Amino acid sequence: MDALKVGWDLMARWFWPFLGFSLVCMFIRIPADHLENIASSAGDDVPAGLWMISQGYEIFVATPISMGLTWVFLKAARSEHFELSDIFGAFSRNYLHAVGAGVVQTILVGLGLLLLIVPGLYLIVKFSFVEYLIVDRKMGMIEAMKESWHMTDGREGTLFALMAMSVLIGLGGLLLCGVGIIPALIWLSATYAVLYHTYFLVDHPEMPESTSDSGNPFGM
Repeated sequence: MDALKVGWDLMARWFWPFLGFSLVCMFIRIPADHLENIASSAGDDVPAGLWMISQGYEIFVATPISMGLTWVFLKAARSEHFELSDIFGAFSRNYLHAVGAGVVQTILVGLGLLLLIVPGLYLIVKFSFVEYLIVDRKMGMIEAMKESWHMTDGREGTLFALMAMSVLIGLGGLLLCGVGIIPALIWLSATYAVLYHTYFLVDHPEMPESTSDSGNPFGM
């Protein structure tokens, strides 16, 4: 798959910045993951306050941070200047819609997976580019979901194949004593950024390439 090759090349070019930014995001996510683990181990005895703090941190902090990391990969795919502060891009560019989209997608995909696994996976594919559209094009939550649905029309096969490859790549990373999972995730993040960039340019050739606040490429 060409996208995986281009994603690999992008990762190879910017591996150390990608690694550093990813580790920062993982560090910021620690409270959410830790509280979730505590809540899971407590079972039915989990305090309501702890559960609410865990979910609140996930929704209002961790999800926008994840979208900010998506913004970093996209800017790299466009050969634009990116920096550590970009991982907070969702907060300054489109925070409320970033939070709302994270909640709605989680609910819809969760319902799809509960009903049957296939509908849930289909929704994951159709909403593949919501995060990019929110942080890049500053679209509203519903508008981004509709646009992602449109962008993936006729491309579901490619995205399903990439999803299957993502599972295999992730498993391969885990087999390398778990150390390989971070490079695997970086590779996949770069690949999806390349796909979004390519599809958006194909579907909207009349639109400017970027709404980034910074147009200064590294020039390397």
